[in-house]
Amino acid sequence: MITAYYTWHVNCNLTSVMKTCTENIKREIAEIYNSFSEKPTNVAKEHSALYHRACKVFGSWREALKESGIDYEKARNHKKWTREKIAKRINRLHNEGKSLRPSQLRNNGGVKLLSAAEYHFGSWRRAVEVSGCNYLNGRNPLLKCKFHKNV
Repeated sequence: MITAYYTWHVNCNLTSVMKTCTENIKREIAEIYNSFSEKPTNVAKEHSALYHRACKVFGSWREALKESGIDYEKARNHKKWTREKIAKRINRLHNEGKSLRPSQLRNNGGVKLLSAAEYHFGSWRRAVEVSGCNYLNGRNPLLKCKFHKNV
């Protein structure tokens, strides 16, 4: 009889703790995404403890956002890049006279473009060259890039 009560009591406490934990996670997620500040660029880095707890409790970050009433697609920072979009962006930057040097792009908010280019082309240099620009002359805004349709 005592064993049955103890097991019931422990199970009730665990259920209560899990419910509290779940609600706290939902509240923290809502605070991050419903505030007037910018949404985090990398939740796993900026809020790692919350991210890991949420994934453990809900199974994935997508599910945690869903349970918190937040649209996952709107919360995402990663836009879908294609080889063609990357090449067009490189050409646009070049035509605007901006530097194509990776260090300059990083300093001017081009980290996502660099990452996407490295993922899709294997390197930033290859992405610039496939876009029709001479990588070595990427610093010179007067040089023309020839956009290749078969990117």
